[in-house]
Amino acid sequence: MGIIIVALILINIFTVYKFIFKFIFTDLDDFNESLRYSFTPDIISLFRREYWKDQFGEFKLGFFIAICIIVTIVEYGIVNVIIQQILRLI
Repeated sequence: MGIIIVALILINIFTVYKFIFKFIFTDLDDFNESLRYSFTPDIISLFRREYWKDQFGEFKLGFFIAICIIVTIVEYGIVNVIIQQILRLI
């Protein structure tokens, strides 16, 4: 079970996750900005007058992570069903 999940994650890094990344973030700087906002307390962003940019950056990063996890779970379910069908035939 764990081997399948690790394999799916490794395969997805260069294919599916990369596609999702390009869909959500304009470039690597956009990702780094979202990452920076995630570690910046909201009160600091409020004083810098970047509160809404902070919220949107955090949302984009969280959405990216959530979609990657959901994709991996769905793929695992599909692979699991295929493996069960193969084992049933044996």
